Amino acid sequence: MSVARRMRRTQRVVRLMWHVLMGVIVTYGVMIPLNVMRCHRHQRVLVQWWTRKVCRILNLHITIEGAARSTQPTLFVANHISWLDIPCLLSRVDAVCVSKHEVKHWPLIGAMARHAGTVFIRRGEHAAADVAGHMARTLERHKSIVLFPEGTSTDGETVRNFHSRLYEAAIHTHSTVQAVALAYPHADGVHPAAPFVDDVTLFQHLLRVAAEPVMEVKLIFCTPLSTNDTGRRTLAAETHGQIMVALKKSVHPRSNRGRKDTL
Repeated sequence: MSVARRMRRTQRVVRLMWHVLMGVIVTYGVMIPLNVMRCHRHQRVLVQWWTRKVCRILNLHITIEGAARSTQPTLFVANHISWLDIPCLLSRVDAVCVSKHEVKHWPLIGAMARHAGTVFIRRGEHAAADVAGHMARTLERHKSIVLFPEGTSTDGETVRNFHSRLYEAAIHTHSTVQAVALAYPHADGVHPAAPFVDDVTLFQHLLRVAAEPVMEVKLIFCTPLSTNDTGRRTLAAETHGQIMVALKKSVHPRSNRGRKDTL
């Protein structure tokens, strides 16, 4: 690795660690007191400030096609490539994420995610039913949700089948469902540093991303779908198809590499 890349990586990692610390201070000093006072409208400002700063530190250039549905609570469903997907999406939409339960106990990040309204999911059929109920209550409070229905990250050049169970929350609350195709365009199809797959740890992946001069990110908001008289499997299939069509414009299909659960 060149000296320039090493210096860039070190500088960005230090800046990001400082930003995480600032996020913790804001969480306990501002967000928790506001949550206690039920001033939840301030959550959006704080979350978007924090996630947009993450994107700036890592020099993620985000391009948007289409528009996010904003007139009513929406279940945004997206393909999943990396942990980078989360700050990229939350920097652009007013929503909370569905994430794997282990994240709740991560140092620093776990507390921030919990108080930002993240919906945590355990593995197992009964746990999924509980999460669907939690998601429904969140949507009923007029808060949108970001869901990665593959349940795992991929190499970004194809999309695994979508698990349909958690779509039930949108059906139950008559919420809109909108697919979002995520891509990290590159001359080779997908930027090689983007996928969080195989046996790479979160910190190892951060070092890889931090060394890159710039990473392009594309968010393609597809046509929103109504949940009236539509089953969850139909919604899962339709959103999967929308994302596949959108990604064909951004990447070249190749075989999947290993996968890593990040939800």
